[in-house]
Amino acid sequence: MGSFAAAASALNVTASAVSQHIRALELRLGKELFDRHANGVRLTDRGRLYAEELGRAFAMIDQATAKLAGRGTREMLVVHVPTSFASQWIAPRLDLFRSQYPNIDLRLTALDHGEGKVDAAIEFGWGNWPKREATLLLRDETFPVCTPRYAQTLRSPEDLKAGDLLHVPGYDEDWDTWLAHVGVTGIDTSAGSFFDQSIMGIRAAIEGKGVLLGRTALIERELAAGLLVAPFERRLQGAGSYWFLATPQKAKTPKVIAFRDWLMRMTAPVATIES
Repeated sequence: MGSFAAAASALNVTASAVSQHIRALELRLGKELFDRHANGVRLTDRGRLYAEELGRAFAMIDQATAKLAGRGTREMLVVHVPTSFASQWIAPRLDLFRSQYPNIDLRLTALDHGEGKVDAAIEFGWGNWPKREATLLLRDETFPVCTPRYAQTLRSPEDLKAGDLLHVPGYDEDWDTWLAHVGVTGIDTSAGSFFDQSIMGIRAAIEGKGVLLGRTALIERELAAGLLVAPFERRLQGAGSYWFLATPQKAKTPKVIAFRDWLMRMTAPVATIES
């Protein structure tokens, strides 16, 4: 819940002036932008969408002005991101980001520097992010992957009984989940090799050390290059997803808006990456 008084203080005008301008804008648009209550005001759904669109427009104006004026020509954007996602998804696309935003230097970190020392974050989870604005980026599918040579030994999921399972703990979907999904029993899922990070498991799978339960966002290039294949057709929709997060204050900064919008374009169904 917000208030016109807080906005007035930030603008160094009276609350009455802010209220009158907003009412005039609502009359002009023929739409209510705020729900007014005794203890404050809240944006309507239409008002929130309008504010987001205006935020992007103002950010573009600010960037164009800064570029023309020769000020703030370079900015550092610090993003907290899981190591595997940074390596497997963002790194291959860095040239695309830099070509569109040459004045933004991207710093990716997997270390916890504290909320005040990063501009934004990409996290894997279920959408519950208190005190941060969350934008859904990618939904994951989970399925076994291995080298083409290894796949020749696998005619059906039952053949995994004699296979080397590669594990990356920490996800809701594990080998037990996938095997139950395809109706296979009698496989010892406590055996195999275990890795703290997905990128380690992916490397082991590429080296032919076993079968990994891969995740769509992290193995797309390996599948496209033929380094890994999916020996079975059945896939399992992941419970979690990748989200872009920022505090309400940070979310309004031009560099964060630019990176978020770029991510949204890259994660759109038609988006591809150059090999």
